[in-house]
Amino acid sequence: MRYSCMNAEEKRFTWLLTIFVFLVVTCVTVNISPVSGATKNVSKNEFYTGDAVRINVIEIGRSSEWEALNLNGDYKINSLGYIMLPLIGNVKVVGHDRISLAKHLVELYSPYLKEPYITTMPLIRVALMGAFNKPGSYRISPESSLWELIEMAEGPKENCDLNSMQVERSGKVYLKNLLEQFERGHSLQDIGIRSGDQIVAKGKSNLGFREIMNYTYFVMTAISLYFSIRNYSN
Repeated sequence: MRYSCMNAEEKRFTWLLTIFVFLVVTCVTVNISPVSGATKNVSKNEFYTGDAVRINVIEIGRSSEWEALNLNGDYKINSLGYIMLPLIGNVKVVGHDRISLAKHLVELYSPYLKEPYITTMPLIRVALMGAFNKPGSYRISPESSLWELIEMAEGPKENCDLNSMQVERSGKVYLKNLLEQFERGHSLQDIGIRSGDQIVAKGKSNLGFREIMNYTYFVMTAISLYFSIRNYSN
């Protein structure tokens, strides 16, 4: 009788253990599997309308007698998120990161190129305003330094006050005192500069020592003349 009772208890314990293991496995499957799938399919967008894409193509399997198809260049992203490419036409780039876009372009160009190796890079729009030799809007990689951006505008003017450089965004001052980042060569994305920002630099006074002395002499002469006329009148 005791032996039968022990068997019943063992069966009950085995049954409860089986249910526990089943529940644990079910929870792990439900909670982990979707996360793994989501992580695998996540693609960070690096391209935005109004910006541009820099594309570099190397055709590894091209024979020397074949005419090379030059696809290297910067392509502007239109308002719908597309760029226009030779042979294949419109390609949507918004929603891609640089790796997924490169893979997509390899698939599209495979019928035309032999073993293509393609790299892509986002280019943001930044305007340089004020005391620069060629102020204007420029497209540049966010990984470039502030030095490289200013070099595109052929550098600051001789009277440029580098201490006055500041970043403006949507009509408001976003960041001041860029001189430290300028000297250290920090990248634009490290500084926090985004597409559409403006970098403004003021010019120093153009008055040199001689101009100041001439101005002072003129003022002193005018004052002396005023008192001479006043004394003569009295």
